[in-house]
Amino acid sequence: MKYALGLHQHHPMNDAFVTAEFQREFAQAAEQAGFGALFFTEHPIPGDEWLATGGHDALDPFVALAFVARATTHLRLLTNLTVLPYRNPFLLAKTVATLDRLSNGRVTLGVGSGYQEAEFEALGVDLEERNALFDESLAACRLAWRGESVTFDGRHFSVRGNTSWPTPVQDPIPVWIGGNSTMSLRRVAERGQGWMPMPNPRSLGNRRRSAHLENLDDLARLLDRLHGFRADAGREQEPLDIMFFNLAGLPGDKGWSLENFAEEEERQSELGVTWTVVNCTASSPQEAVEWVWAFGEQVIAPLRGSTTSG
Repeated sequence: MKYALGLHQHHPMNDAFVTAEFQREFAQAAEQAGFGALFFTEHPIPGDEWLATGGHDALDPFVALAFVARATTHLRLLTNLTVLPYRNPFLLAKTVATLDRLSNGRVTLGVGSGYQEAEFEALGVDLEERNALFDESLAACRLAWRGESVTFDGRHFSVRGNTSWPTPVQDPIPVWIGGNSTMSLRRVAERGQGWMPMPNPRSLGNRRRSAHLENLDDLARLLDRLHGFRADAGREQEPLDIMFFNLAGLPGDKGWSLENFAEEEERQSELGVTWTVVNCTASSPQEAVEWVWAFGEQVIAPLRGSTTSG
């Protein structure tokens, strides 16, 4: 199992976390502590109501990951996740290819279709078009990353012989698709290199516009569907990364134990999960960095010493 680290930023964001010094120290601590990836989410201009009910702030993921790339040597650079309908796909393709080149091939592009109506409105994007925009964006990016002349008609653009350069180092760029819906599963099966299911308790109803997922039985059922779709697409033999949350919690949670965490990790590994999401919540930069080091010492090091999966 590999671990992807993110820093959860409550609203309003603490300015102490938004400094070059902290971001450099946090990224370097993550790499040295044994994390496999650092991720940033994307909320360019979230709605006030969402922020007031538990929503979080976020740095621009690509600018932040470019900074992380400069501060590290092998840490993967993950968007978890970027909302494809928010951007023109050719601007996105250029950004991703540039970051992949300058990081020596470390980008993992986590993507989703989005669900926050207020943010779509603020960005001038029709929420009802999000699925069509997602599909055309992914297709357009793949064309642009070839470094060849592109001809493509989108819903709001037309390309008649244009070329994007540079091409990415990686071929293909690993695209991890978020979401629990049937449409998301089909996208992963047909076009993705990874799946990022989202915990979605039944208590939230349909607020997240996604299938419920609150335990490993739910995950196993969704994986059965995903494997069926991959077989239909003729891709069942291709590698697939799956990133999920360890449902036994994290160090510092009430009643947490390494034994329970390890048992949960083993069960998820048997289902095919390859990455664990680790959200760090801290009140100060020093606390955040200390938490990262502690996780490495208390979780990553002992578990890798007892298994061969890391």
